[in-house]
Amino acid sequence: MKKLLKLLFIFVVITTIIGGISYYIEKNYKDEIYIYYRENILKVKENIKINKNEYFKNKDYKYVQNTSDFVAKDKKHLLNIFYTVINSGQTEFTFYCDDNYKDCTKDIVELVNNEETLSNINNFVHPYNSFKKVSTTYDKYGEINLKIEKVYTQEDIELINNKVNEIVNKEIKSNMKDKEKIETIHNYIINHGRYATDSIREKNKDKEYNKANDILIDGYGLCSSYADAMAIFLYKFGIDNYKIASSEHIWNLVNINNKWLHLDLTWDDPITSNNKDKLEKLFLLIDNKELKKLNVKKHDYNKEIYIEAA
Repeated sequence: MKKLLKLLFIFVVITTIIGGISYYIEKNYKDEIYIYYRENILKVKENIKINKNEYFKNKDYKYVQNTSDFVAKDKKHLLNIFYTVINSGQTEFTFYCDDNYKDCTKDIVELVNNEETLSNINNFVHPYNSFKKVSTTYDKYGEINLKIEKVYTQEDIELINNKVNEIVNKEIKSNMKDKEKIETIHNYIINHGRYATDSIREKNKDKEYNKANDILIDGYGLCSSYADAMAIFLYKFGIDNYKIASSEHIWNLVNINNKWLHLDLTWDDPITSNNKDKLEKLFLLIDNKELKKLNVKKHDYNKEIYIEAA
């Protein structure tokens, strides 16, 4: 009987010790064990790849550059990760914070909540990869999950591409130079579309008039509609470009023979007092000096972001 009680006592002691050790490990080393497993066994940070759709731009700019390293090291690197993910056309993507980047999640929250910065990133990608909304979730281990809602649906893209092909086949000649192609499309969009004034928007309150199909197919659009439509043609022609924006306006910036030029279809399609169509070419492929001479307040852009323009 005494031997049995002794064995029972030893069992209780051992069980208590093991339980205590387990609790200590769980309490103090659970995070470390998980991190070690993720980074040394799964090696997730070493194996992050991103798929790129057909509208991916293999272009780097002074404000944002594509990256293949999806472990954020600092704010600038974080901006490049966001640009790469959006530019690649992904709707969901997971990346990580470097262990030494202590403010990573804080900076991510600030970035996602900063509509101006996100809009600026959006302007450097193909319109079809641009986003309507970006949301993020993250854990305390530095794993970041992005979810992206696109501006253009697949149905939108098919409708626009069909219209673009129709216009190109009808209006563009094989011997045209880039400037001639751009002027032809500039004129076509202005002659076949109109700015969506307050009275027009009042009649159709359910429409936003901010997509390329609004001006190309429905005939009315805001400045973002003009800029997106022109950008889609420019990409089709293989001409490097991005959208440039001020606080109140958006237009195109185009690279012709290694020179960046402004192209603003909205301001070349003025609203007239007699409501008649008018085609202007004041903002057709002009340099920064010419833009300043025209002295339009809405063209005051951030030169620390749209550096090529400056």
